[in-house]
Amino acid sequence: MKGRIVVAEPMSTAFNFLEDIRERGYEPVILESYIPEGYARDMMDAERRIKYSRIDYPIQIIKEDVDYEATLRKVRALDPHLVIAGGEEGVIVGTRLAEDLGMVGNSFSNIPNMTEKSVMHKTLKEAGLRYIRGEEVSSCEDCLSFLKTTGTDDVVLKHVHGCASVGVHLVHGKKELLDAFEQERAAHNNMFGEAENRLMVQERIFGEEYIVNSISRNGIPALTSIFRYHKKRLPTGAIVYRGLEVIDEPDEKEKELVEYAFQAVKALGIKDGPVHGEYMIDDKGPVLIEANCRVMGGSAPRGFLDRIFGYHETDIVLDCLLDAEFHKEFSRRPYRPFRKGYVKDFYSAGERSIKASGIIPILLNMRSYYSGWVENAGKTDIIPETVDLETETGCVYLVHDDPEVSKSDFDILMRLEEEYPDLLHTEKSLFLPPTNESDITPEIKDILNRDPETLILDILRFYKNGAKGKAIVPKELLEANPYNQGIMEILKLI
Repeated sequence: MKGRIVVAEPMSTAFNFLEDIRERGYEPVILESYIPEGYARDMMDAERRIKYSRIDYPIQIIKEDVDYEATLRKVRALDPHLVIAGGEEGVIVGTRLAEDLGMVGNSFSNIPNMTEKSVMHKTLKEAGLRYIRGEEVSSCEDCLSFLKTTGTDDVVLKHVHGCASVGVHLVHGKKELLDAFEQERAAHNNMFGEAENRLMVQERIFGEEYIVNSISRNGIPALTSIFRYHKKRLPTGAIVYRGLEVIDEPDEKEKELVEYAFQAVKALGIKDGPVHGEYMIDDKGPVLIEANCRVMGGSAPRGFLDRIFGYHETDIVLDCLLDAEFHKEFSRRPYRPFRKGYVKDFYSAGERSIKASGIIPILLNMRSYYSGWVENAGKTDIIPETVDLETETGCVYLVHDDPEVSKSDFDILMRLEEEYPDLLHTEKSLFLPPTNESDITPEIKDILNRDPETLILDILRFYKNGAKGKAIVPKELLEANPYNQGIMEILKLI
């Protein structure tokens, strides 16, 4: 082995670091971040159990101590070659350790620019770049003062230090803002279990939301990927992710976005390491929403990203941190993804009891389906209401040589989720019964009582085999309701 590389909290997509490190002849070491007991700790422990179960080789795990000096001694004793921030929970400790051990990384004094949204925008303003007006708020009076000062009714309430859209609210007017503020203040701790639950209000920008991922060395950022968001605001004001699509051929406004993103990264003083930046483009151009100094989340599989880009983010980040010359060469490459890819995130508009999921056979029969997960009767009988990324009910990855195939599959899943949610998570029949009970024949009754998952599989097989022989679903049942006809039309497209 060439030496050890410590990854501070390698969760979500950062889990890919571990195998990338081994492939380069180094020994990966996991540094678990300290998180106080509570919701955030429970959630992180659950993710750790899942991720660790996939490791089939001996690996050293050390824990961050509340006393930083004790943590520093533990890590120094390992004599690591690098310390890398993995998930958001590892950014602060990973940055501090790298600096104290004299390794490639960012200055710990720059942490406010790297983690606090209010500071980010003040820094952009000072640098002469477009920024979003915002203020930290600690009372209802502060919230109302911001509305009055800015003259706007549409604002975003969020945590100063947060991630995964947890605690983010898009609100309109005084009542919605104050309700959201009281809800988040009552939570006490933020996403990371920090007792100082600082909140901020920002003016809301209306436009298209994007991700720009980059890796910097010696103050020079290089582009790794661009995605366009598909999100939705629920009636509660909470934001749910609906999906992502890869930008494979940037247009002029997206090229302008990348140029602005590089300027923002430099202005924020991020010299070495990845930035997962979230941006909005409106009629005034691009503007930063927030910068996250770690790789993009979403637990994207290495192979999925490799098929799209010819690389995945963690291996590029690792190579750039290990070799500045590699970074120079990578920064000169044109951005040309090989394939169009999509990530489909599923949500539930409310808590639901389920006993079947029709999405499984649909996904397995889609030509662009790569991998993913969905909650179904085999995992749980109850799915929660989706209020952020942490409570989504599924996430699947789509990629195909033909971009129209992956787009069509993504559009189908988006339509199913909006128009036929019972098809995804249900304790009901796949089809609606005829209004007149006298029209419910024994054959129709049998179809209505069938398990949706196996029924959908039979329908898909029927059409894939050329629709020969007797139809699976009687014509009378399809014609009984436009809802039934719509489901069949979609299944025929798969």
